[in-house]
Parts: sequence; structure tokens; C-alpha cells
Amino acid sequence: MNRDDLEELTTTFYVAAPEGNPWGLNAEQFEAGLRRLTAQAMTAPLAAPQDMTEQLAFDGHSLVFAVHVGDVAVDGQFMDASQGLNIGPCTAGEAAALIEWFQSLLPERARMRFNSEEGVESGDMNDYWIPVGAQRDEVAEELLGHLEEVVDE
Repeated sequence: MNRDDLEELTTTFYVAAPEGNPWGLNAEQFEAGLRRLTAQAMTAPLAAPQDMTEQLAFDGHSLVFAVHVGDVAVDGQFMDASQGLNIGPCTAGEAAALIEWFQSLLPERARMRFNSEEGVESGDMNDYWIPVGAQRDEVAEELLGHLEEVVDE
């Protein structure tokens, strides 16, 4: 798959704190951050798991959301117990917009690991890393580099 195709590819991106080093962020704080970003943010508690991915991560305190980050519409799920963020399905550029904003909710110098639905489905369970303090373009490059590694032609 060429770079242009990867830029248009929609998938779900999974973002999480490093193993054993939680961010200390909960769903209420995440929701408050979304409301500071835009009063039009839509959120709802996730009452029950809907598929196997959600069943594995479900902890009873998950929040689904839909929000605009600037002119980019993004939706996803934040899970309290794992402090994980599922973004999309969306493009790498759209996910990058949310990840850039999301960093503002985290402790200074907090690290973020990620993978994607494409990576998991290909059997790649490695952690990939967003550089600390990365801006949208740099985040998008990391996500696209990951997709280049895991997406079959």
C-alpha cells in the first residue's frame, strides 16, 4: 500500500499508558477535558461491552465520546482501569489531532504507547511510542510509520 493510501486508511488506534506507569487520569477528568476543548463534545458512559475488544478492556467505567478537535471530527472510547484510549475508526491524521490534544491532560513528560486495529489483526502486538510532546504532524508520522510496517500490500 502506498503512502497516499495509508493516509486515507481508516482504522482504530489504541493508545495507553506504559505498563506499570499509569497516567492517573480517570473518565471524569477526560470528560472535563473534552468539555474544555468544546462545549459540543458528546459523551456517554459505556453501559455494556459491545464486542470482544471492549469485553477485554471493559471495567465498568468507560466513556464513549465524539468531539471536534479544530475542524477534525473524532470519536472513540476512554477506559478508566486501563487508562486506554480507543480512537476511531479514523485516519492517522485524524487520530493525531486527538492525540496532540490528549497530551494536555497527561502529566508532564508522560509517555504514550500505541498500536492499531491493523497491527493487532496482523499479529503485531508490539508497543509503538508517541514522542513526548509531539505535535500533530509528528504524531501523524509515527502513526503512518506504524501502518507502513503492519499493513499488507
